[in-house]
Amino acid sequence: MTDQRSPVSKPRAFVSVPDPSRYFPAATIEEARQRLIRCIERDEGPAIVIGAAGTGKTLLLEVIASQFRDQRCTVSLAGAQLCSRRALLQMILFQIGLPFRGLDEGELRLSLVNYLKPQDGATRSILLLVDEADSLPLRLLEELRVLTNVFDNGQLLVSLVLFGSANLEERFAEPKLEVFSQRISSRNYLTTFGREETFQYVRAQVAATGGNPDELFASDGLEALFAATDGIPRLVNQLGDQLLWMANETGYSPLDGAIVQQAWSELQQLPAPWNQETSEIPASAVEFGELDGSGLLADDLDVQEVDDDDLPASIPISVSHSFEQKGIETIDVTEQLLEQLDQLDSNVAPTIEPESKNPFDEAFDSEEVVLDRYSEFESQLLDSAQRVFNQVDAAFAEQLKQCEVVEEFAIAAAPPFESLAIEEPTPLAPAVTQDLQLPEEVTTDSSIFVAEPTTLDDPGELLVIENERGSKAEIVPGGQFRQLFSSLESGGNSACTG
Repeated sequence: MTDQRSPVSKPRAFVSVPDPSRYFPAATIEEARQRLIRCIERDEGPAIVIGAAGTGKTLLLEVIASQFRDQRCTVSLAGAQLCSRRALLQMILFQIGLPFRGLDEGELRLSLVNYLKPQDGATRSILLLVDEADSLPLRLLEELRVLTNVFDNGQLLVSLVLFGSANLEERFAEPKLEVFSQRISSRNYLTTFGREETFQYVRAQVAATGGNPDELFASDGLEALFAATDGIPRLVNQLGDQLLWMANETGYSPLDGAIVQQAWSELQQLPAPWNQETSEIPASAVEFGELDGSGLLADDLDVQEVDDDDLPASIPISVSHSFEQKGIETIDVTEQLLEQLDQLDSNVAPTIEPESKNPFDEAFDSEEVVLDRYSEFESQLLDSAQRVFNQVDAAFAEQLKQCEVVEEFAIAAAPPFESLAIEEPTPLAPAVTQDLQLPEEVTTDSSIFVAEPTTLDDPGELLVIENERGSKAEIVPGGQFRQLFSSLESGGNSACTG
C-alpha cells in the first residue's frame, strides 16, 4: 500500500502522550484543576488526585506544572522510580539544579533545607507533583510529609500534590498514615467521559489539527467509538488515532460504525470482517449478547421503535464464516448424540428399585453365652476366710458403754449436794471429792470408780477426774477449775487429797 500522506507530516489529532496544549476541560478534570490551583496558591496543604487508569491523571499533572512553572520551582516525580529516601532527595535536588552526587541522606536533606531557607533570608518555595504515588512505600510517604512541615513566617515552603489510583486512598486509610491523612486539604476524583463529552472531545482534537470533525466522522461512527471505549480518554485516543491512520491509508470516509469496528478489532487483536454482514444464527445455536438488568437479551425485549440516530451504535464482534460454520456443525452433532442417548434410555427396560428396608428388621445372630468359672470364687473365698477382730477397739467400745451407764446412774441416783461430805483439799490443789457406791453390774470388771457422796453447796459445773491407778474418781466443782489446772501445770498427779 502506497503512502498517500504529504511529505510534511501533519500533527496527530489523538496523541498518546500527555500534552498540556491539548487539554480538554471535561467536567471532573476541570473541577479538579481549579481546586488544586486554589489549594496551591493559598498554601492549604497537601492534596491528592484519585483516578482510574487512563482518566487523565498525568495530563492534569503536566497542566498544573506548566501553570505554576513561572511562579515557583516545580518538581515532577514518578513514584515508581523511587525506592529510598536518598533517591527521593537526589531526584528533587537534581530537578532543582543542586549537587546531588556523593552526599549521604542527611547531607541531601540539609542541602534542600538550605535551598528553601538561604542565608540572605529570601525564602523559596517548591511545588512537588508526584505521579503514581500509590506505588510509594510507607517510608517515602512519611518523608514527603516531613518535607511539607518546612515553613517560614506562616507560609508553607513545600506544596505537595499526589496523583494515584484508588489504592492511594486506601493507603491513607492505614493507621500509620493517620497523621498524613488528616493534613490532606483537597481530595479530587477523576472519572471517564460521558457520551456528549466523548463526542466533544473527538471533535475538539480533530479541530485542533485543522480537520473538520463533521466531515470526518459519521454519527454512527461517534456512537460506535463511545460504545467501544466507554469514555476512557486513553482508549479514545488510541482508537481515534487508529481510525485516522486507517482513513489516511485507505481513503475511507466518513468514519462510520463499520470502520470503527475494524479499527477496534485490530487494536484488540480480534478476528473481525471489514463489514457487518453476518449469517442468520439458527434457533438451535447458542446466542451471545449483552444482558439487561432482568437477565434477558436486548433483542427479546419489547421496545418502542425509535430513530436509529438516537441510539448508540452497537459494535458486533463477529468471527469468520468458517469458524462460525464449524461451531454450528459441532452443536448439531452434539444434539444428535443427545437424541441417540435419549433413544437408548427409552429402549432399556426400566429397572425396579428395591424397596427400602428397615435396617433394624435384620435377623441378628444369637448371643453367645459365656460362663465365667471364677464368678463364685470370690464369694467362696470370703466364706472360708478367717474373721479378724480388733480387740483394742472392742475393749475401748466396751469402756465407752460403761461410762455412759455410770453417767446416767450418777445423774439419776445421786443424792442432793447438801448431803455430800466434802474433804479438806490440799494446799496446792484444793478439790472436793464425792464417793458413790455403784451397783455390782456397773463396777464389775471396770476401772472406773466414783467417790462417795459428799455435801456441796450448789457446786455448779463438775469435773470428774479418773485415776487409772486409784480406786476413786475425783469430782471438782466449777469454782476450783483454776486451782486444778494450776496444780496440773506444776506437775501434780492429782488435784485431790488422799
